Amino acid sequence: MKTSKYFEIKKTEPGRIRRIIRAGLRISEQFDRRVLSAVLVLCLLLLPARAARAQTSFDFSGMVKLFLSVYASSNQAGPYFFHDSGDFAFKRLEGRFRLKAQISDNVSAHIRLDAFSSPDAIFSDRSFPEAGILAAPGKTEPFELSLYEAYIRVNHFLLKNLDLTIGKQRIQWGTADKLNIVDNLNPLDFANFLTFDPDYYLERRPQTAFNLEFYPGKNSKLQLVWLLGRQYSPLPAGFEDMLRTNLSALPSPQVNLATETSSLRNTSFGARFSTTLFNVDLGLSYYNGNYSLPYIQGVEISSPLQPAPTQVYFRYPKKQVLGLDLAGEIKSVGFWAELARVQPQKVLGWLDTYVLIGSELFPLNAVFPLLDSYYWQWVVGADYTFSVADGLYVNFQYLHGLFDEASFSGLAESYFGLRKGMWFGQVQDYLAGRAELRMFRGDLKAGLNTVFSPSSGEFSRSSAIFYPTLEYKIHDAVSVQAGAILATGDQSWSKFGNFSRDRIVYLLTKVSF
Repeated sequence: MKTSKYFEIKKTEPGRIRRIIRAGLRISEQFDRRVLSAVLVLCLLLLPARAARAQTSFDFSGMVKLFLSVYASSNQAGPYFFHDSGDFAFKRLEGRFRLKAQISDNVSAHIRLDAFSSPDAIFSDRSFPEAGILAAPGKTEPFELSLYEAYIRVNHFLLKNLDLTIGKQRIQWGTADKLNIVDNLNPLDFANFLTFDPDYYLERRPQTAFNLEFYPGKNSKLQLVWLLGRQYSPLPAGFEDMLRTNLSALPSPQVNLATETSSLRNTSFGARFSTTLFNVDLGLSYYNGNYSLPYIQGVEISSPLQPAPTQVYFRYPKKQVLGLDLAGEIKSVGFWAELARVQPQKVLGWLDTYVLIGSELFPLNAVFPLLDSYYWQWVVGADYTFSVADGLYVNFQYLHGLFDEASFSGLAESYFGLRKGMWFGQVQDYLAGRAELRMFRGDLKAGLNTVFSPSSGEFSRSSAIFYPTLEYKIHDAVSVQAGAILATGDQSWSKFGNFSRDRIVYLLTKVSF
């Protein structure tokens, strides 16, 4: 009866504190006073936490995308893809989910989760999270979940003009349009680059780091970054087969990929000072880390009398990069430039093989520098928007050194066949351009992106790759895009000619919220 009377008081007079206290005393007769005291203390402790949560604001956004691509040509000779005309090249449903929590005026937390699902069946031993959680067949509904970003940002950390960001984050350096030379802190996503999804064109992956930014003046910033590991580019499935293509002259090549242990000596760091001078944005940067893609280091060829697979060794050499970047505008014409002096780690390459002299076999052991002591990379570009329709944007860039290239020594070039016009080969020049025409109040957009590699010697022929697109915005948050990937050039002696028989058309639908 006492319990029902208490509920009657709570129901009829919920605003009267005195009656509630009396009811609480009645309840205390049924419970141990120590238990009630503990509950009251816990409530008092939780009051500040509730007040803190009440001050936190949340911002949730995201995107759902379906990407479908089909081969428009047949290719049974490779070197990288094998297919018939009409075969699907790639099918993927993607979801991106972003959450920002503004904890106070100076403290915020950010997280982005990417979910991927393929409508294809995968007949392999791979397992997917949904197979264990939803009891779904992982082989017929492959699913992957990736933590793309997760970091905490504290403004005015210790000092008024000092900001600190901790966690997995994208830290962008440089001023060029995608073809950056000094953007070294985040490795390129090479796995998604070969899906030819336009959202992943030369995209870079966030890394876990401590990012300290100090603002000594209105237009100046000093940035110090400590990356908690080495920078490795995600590699596509079948990457070893791609490497073997460059080693086709070797008997039965077997790829061995070396990685470093997780330790303090294998962490990376960078520093950058940026300012504005005469209306030109300037940046001076330094990076001490590693190449994010592997390069060949050694080859061991067995004796013809005891044949065995050829062992080929790849590694990620360390490097230091001193960079300069700038950007500005003159009479509505934008311009930018990046310059990098790359100093690789002193790494020795080797070749162990056998040579036939007369009627006898003799072992040959050659040791030589793998990379030059230092080399230069650069990119310069300009853009302008013409008053055509709702705007015609055009830019051009001249590049010396694509993301996969390095400057190898003459002996390494001779022994390993490293040359211009091949993937993971010598540094060479490129011309790149991008154009976008907007029509119907910006709802329709036609675009063309291209990279051209001029001929640079007997063993490097000219080649080009084109990305035409047509995008229509159905709604502010809904768009449909159709496009193609077309490559031209000698299939054996040019870089983009490797994909000349892999013509692709695609359809992309995207909803943002």
